Amino acid sequence: MGKDEYAYVLEYFPYGMSDSKDRRPSAILLTESLGLLLASIKKDGKVEVGKKVYIGEGKREDIHHIISRIPLSKVDEKGKELMNEILDKKIVEDEKKFVDVINRLGPINVKLHSLELIPGIGSKTLQRVISERAKSPFTSYDDINKRVELQFDIRRSIRERIISELNEADKYRIFT
Repeated sequence: MGKDEYAYVLEYFPYGMSDSKDRRPSAILLTESLGLLLASIKKDGKVEVGKKVYIGEGKREDIHHIISRIPLSKVDEKGKELMNEILDKKIVEDEKKFVDVINRLGPINVKLHSLELIPGIGSKTLQRVISERAKSPFTSYDDINKRVELQFDIRRSIRERIISELNEADKYRIFT
């Protein structure tokens, strides 16, 4: 996860998180590079759930400082619902970026290919993706769905993979 400039507020805690001794206002943020952060809010900061806030190196309006990275297990259900909505928007907005990732993914080792980490892509689908990709790189999600003849929507599979990576259950990361 590189230096991010902006993040989305998933949850706001005016009196700090319940499992923390720190009682200062804090928020859980989803960064542009799809990482989860816990941030301290300025006393006069105005944050609303769903709002995009500046977290870069310059003068921050609402965020005092970043406390730490956090796992997805710290986010409650409402925060996860909002995160799914934000992820769906980002997957559509950054289509070129995600398609480029799919175009350049390679094998991890002799028995496992990076594409197999995406839900719904097994060994047969993997072979179709590799052969179609060899003919010419994919240009869009629709191009992938059409040429590989997927039985599922690749956008949904990408979102599921991102959530899996945020859970920190998998040691391999391809989107975060």
